Amino acid sequence: MRALGGKDPTRRPGGRRTSRPGRGRLAAALLALLMLGCFFGLAAAAGASVPGAAAPDSSAEGLLARLALQQARLIAADGAADDGFGSTVAVSGDTALVGAPFHDTAGVADAGAAYVFTRSGGAWTLQAQLIVGDGAPGDQFGSSVALFGGTALVGAPQHDTAGRANAGAAYVFVRSGDSWALQQKLIAAAGAAGDLFGYYYGVAIFGDTALVGAPSHDSAGQADAGAAYVFTRSGGSWTQQQKLIAADGVTVDQFGSSVAVSGETALVGAPGHTVVGERSAGAAYVFTRSAVAWTQQAELTAAGGAGFDQLGASVALSGETALVGAPWHNTVGKPGVGAAYVFTRSAVAWTQQAELSAAGAGAFDQVGASVALSGETALVGAPYHNTASKVHTGAAYVFTRFGGSWTARDRLIGAAAGDDFGVSVALSGAAALVGAPEHDSAGMANAGAAYIFLSLPAITKLLPASGKRGAFVTISGTDFGAARGTSSVKFGAKKCAQYVSWSATRIKCRVPAQAKYGAVNVTVTTTAGKSNAKRFTVKP
Repeated sequence: MRALGGKDPTRRPGGRRTSRPGRGRLAAALLALLMLGCFFGLAAAAGASVPGAAAPDSSAEGLLARLALQQARLIAADGAADDGFGSTVAVSGDTALVGAPFHDTAGVADAGAAYVFTRSGGAWTLQAQLIVGDGAPGDQFGSSVALFGGTALVGAPQHDTAGRANAGAAYVFVRSGDSWALQQKLIAAAGAAGDLFGYYYGVAIFGDTALVGAPSHDSAGQADAGAAYVFTRSGGSWTQQQKLIAADGVTVDQFGSSVAVSGETALVGAPGHTVVGERSAGAAYVFTRSAVAWTQQAELTAAGGAGFDQLGASVALSGETALVGAPWHNTVGKPGVGAAYVFTRSAVAWTQQAELSAAGAGAFDQVGASVALSGETALVGAPYHNTASKVHTGAAYVFTRFGGSWTARDRLIGAAAGDDFGVSVALSGAAALVGAPEHDSAGMANAGAAYIFLSLPAITKLLPASGKRGAFVTISGTDFGAARGTSSVKFGAKKCAQYVSWSATRIKCRVPAQAKYGAVNVTVTTTAGKSNAKRFTVKP
């Protein structure tokens, strides 16, 4: 098996090994990181940061106690020690998908499994356990997961395909009613032994298009340059449409370590890529499809990037916005603190919009080890964050965009030391899913867990800020969701009687005829809960 970027090939992007997880390795890993940070120096970084006072700590367990109907802790009914449940996660609407790559399935060690949960009202329940009939020891099925509506894609990077050890495979499952069935097994037409097809963060799906990364594939004679494969579905059959490689790909670029797809656009991370002489500074590549052909549109690199940042270890894509993690990025005094970068597209040109960093993060937290993006909200994992003297509890940072500017919204933290909360993250609308694969569940060490959060609505601006009864007011913000019978806007104690429009980021409604004169609080209430208050002056 080949090495990824000079590192152990069984080590996933977050830094932990993909064999049975064990906390005894943490000290050695930390020492290696310290040496790396000291040797290569520190680079200053600027961008949207999390102010200490403005980012309340929200313990996963504490939130569960206070918001039981809005959030849940997901665990596997048949979970066992060292399953690594939560190593990868995906969410789409009212469905969540969680990988457990080290689960022993039918007595087969580390064959792996993936679990589907669905929400009804405020409760999440297990709908299905996904496994495959050709699973073998060490396949690690569930190392990567993706979800789009009623279709799930699950990677098994160490599956032996046609006698090729660790060539890897990915499996498509579809839902009919409450039942899930295997639709097809995907393998690379040009796959080879050790390719790790379906590696961590290496699968994505959008509609009838699937994208699977193979970061250890040898492309054009370049060892471990990497590749990504596009598959399309027609009827119930999947076929390989194209193999994607980087135009400037070279040895150990690890192109395909992370992938994302949205519409006719694909995003592929290459964390080992050398940028302007900076080894493993990393890059992410944008490809677009016209008819059935994919072409490279852009190569994304960080304006404040440096050697060994590993930009592209994680990627996410939503419309014209890309989010790319650089978990080994250094800031002054904080080696390996990590960061995530936002890029936006105008016509065919991509530009860096923001660098998302966490002011409360510490050295080697690895902010950006995982990323997720949905509309105007970004979720960035930092699995090795220490909280309240608890080592590697982990955290996930929420950022929201308004008018082109990104600000910190919240910080979610894990329940216990060593949980690695934030190794994987996912977003769908106002729902966030965060994996904690090292969490001890029901007395089973490292069995793992995943936490569901529903983001509360937030008001950022009222326009105008004052007006008479009956006047129209536009309320801007985030996570307003869709207009429902239980959702409402209040001016003080009185609800708006007329809504002109309602979207996830903007509501236009009429000031109630019974609103109290003077300054009143405007609030938005959705199925997730009540927003912050903004002051509005009702004029006589």
